[in-house]
Amino acid sequence: MVRILAVAAVLSGCSLFPLQEADCRGVNWRSRGYADGLAGHPRQDLRLVPECARLYGVEVAVADYHAGWRDGYDEWYRLIGSMDRRR
Repeated sequence: MVRILAVAAVLSGCSLFPLQEADCRGVNWRSRGYADGLAGHPRQDLRLVPECARLYGVEVAVADYHAGWRDGYDEWYRLIGSMDRRR
């Protein structure tokens, strides 16, 4: 239940910060996904794809974003898991 509330809070907070052109144009999508995953953030592609297309006419490389996010999230999860084991 706590995880669901945390995810909902993060996703609703995203709408408070509108995307800038630099968030969409000239982005290495794999790196962006990795950074989001490594920070423990849920995937942002559901927001990025329509907003980047609507606001700036930019197509998000979803496969690259997903691959980067998965790698970053795996690293984040490994780091968090190692912290939990130290208790």
